[in-house]
Amino acid sequence: MADFLDGLARHCEVRGLLTYDETAASGDTFIESMPSSPDTVIVFTIYGGGESDSLLGYDEPNVQLRVRGTKNPKISRQRCAAIRDELHGLGPVVLPDGTQLILSVALQAAPASMGVDSVGRHEHVCNFRMEIRNITTHRV
Repeated sequence: MADFLDGLARHCEVRGLLTYDETAASGDTFIESMPSSPDTVIVFTIYGGGESDSLLGYDEPNVQLRVRGTKNPKISRQRCAAIRDELHGLGPVVLPDGTQLILSVALQAAPASMGVDSVGRHEHVCNFRMEIRNITTHRV
């Protein structure tokens, strides 16, 4: 499912919401890992989700969008809100990695503060329940 996160990041990049380099050599967006720099960072992570049906080729992963900004909390909050607004209600759509996203639903009405990191940079998060098509050998 890491490709799915790549697809989400690339979708948001096309809309001008972030800068993504799948090699993690540049840009401000990362998959499943929060680097110490740059200051403003976006991270997409899968964390659990609903139980998958053993026969039907659909999954419902939960995805966390985590945004770190500067010492000004508005930076990360506004950026997190803009990406949340793009992803909430999105679907059906084929993401750039080929994943069929049936529906993306934000699990909260607004970004939640995670406080500040060890150097005072604010962080905000939004969580999503997503339904994707995931055909495997035994699931159609």
